[in-house]
Amino acid sequence: GGDVIKLVQLKERLDFKYACEWLEGRSASPPSEWKVASQPVRSSPTWERLTLPLQTLLNRAALVYVHALWRHRDALAYVQRRGIPEHVIRECALGYCDGHSFAESLRSDEDRQLAEELGLIWPREKDKEHAQPRERLTGRIVVPELRWGLPVWLIGRSLRTARSSRTADLAYGSEPAGRRPPPKYLALPGQRPILGLERAVGASEVVLCEGVFDYLTALSWGLAACCVSGTSLPADRFGFLAKAELVHVVFDGDVAGNEAASRFAVELGDRLRPLPLPDGCDLNDLGCRPGGHAFFFQLLEQNRRAHRERVWTAERNHDHAISH
Repeated sequence: GGDVIKLVQLKERLDFKYACEWLEGRSASPPSEWKVASQPVRSSPTWERLTLPLQTLLNRAALVYVHALWRHRDALAYVQRRGIPEHVIRECALGYCDGHSFAESLRSDEDRQLAEELGLIWPREKDKEHAQPRERLTGRIVVPELRWGLPVWLIGRSLRTARSSRTADLAYGSEPAGRRPPPKYLALPGQRPILGLERAVGASEVVLCEGVFDYLTALSWGLAACCVSGTSLPADRFGFLAKAELVHVVFDGDVAGNEAASRFAVELGDRLRPLPLPDGCDLNDLGCRPGGHAFFFQLLEQNRRAHRERVWTAERNHDHAISH
């Protein structure tokens, strides 16, 4: 059963993302910390339906990460440099994984097993049974998906690519010669939920973002925004947009972003309107520019006018057809 990606996941014990990169030839030999070490491959949790013990442990992890963010100046400064205001940082429970605080909170074998099941720590290796657990999101800004006020999933943005972040260097250490840097984003395993789903469900107008910080920027501007954390969303997951009359798609202006917008148009029809940003920048880039906020809302209003004109034209043509 499954496809070639699933085969590589099982054979090489990799997450979906790294299996894809391995197949694409970007990593001839997967780094050891990407692998699941000699353990049976478990199915990933269903993030919207966690058991009580799993939810309790995920709550603890998210709280540990929140406290760590306010203790690590470089991590907090990075979020602030990205233009994310304090009220969004607190409202969205943004955190930082320092690589040891959550692991130190695991007091029992049961805690450690649950943390492995959630993907919060890498599975232990046979010859390192008693070693300190290695946290999956080490050195990353952690953004949770909140449902009913509870974190149900986490995605982390690496600080390692932020050259001014000394904290990332301390967390990771020196980069070995010839070694690929870590991926910019790393999430808990399994199917990714919609980030910000509760903010978009039932809204008549939604801003659909590709990137996590684009989503946080849109929230800081008071918009009903959500994020697909990439450009992939299966057709059976669009139902949450059933009441949306207008969906602004704010994807990167690259090939992947344009192709994704075209695919989404098949599902959403005329209610979808791409919102192209200037100079190939993303929404967060634009938000950090002087006048970026005002410029974005000008684009938003242009989309709204074009949508109203389309609806008005369709209604007029309908009435005209009936009259004849």
